[in-house]
Amino acid sequence: MLKGRDLITIFERFVDPKKGSPVAQDARVQVRTPDGKHYDIMGVNLVENKILGAKETHRIVISTHEETAKMGSPIKLL
Repeated sequence: MLKGRDLITIFERFVDPKKGSPVAQDARVQVRTPDGKHYDIMGVNLVENKILGAKETHRIVISTHEETAKMGSPIKLL
């Protein structure tokens, strides 16, 4: 499970002007599902949980949609 503070640290490594790569700053952002399908990100929202007494009171929800332009298979993981 990934927390919001962890996610920001990961993204900073990619897009920070001092540490990150110019290529990463303009890279398309997608989500890959366990079955290998890729989806484009449509939005990111902070949502409050309705379950009383839940350990996590809020969650960050990433909404996706089908790829608008197919990218093909990735060549390698950098």
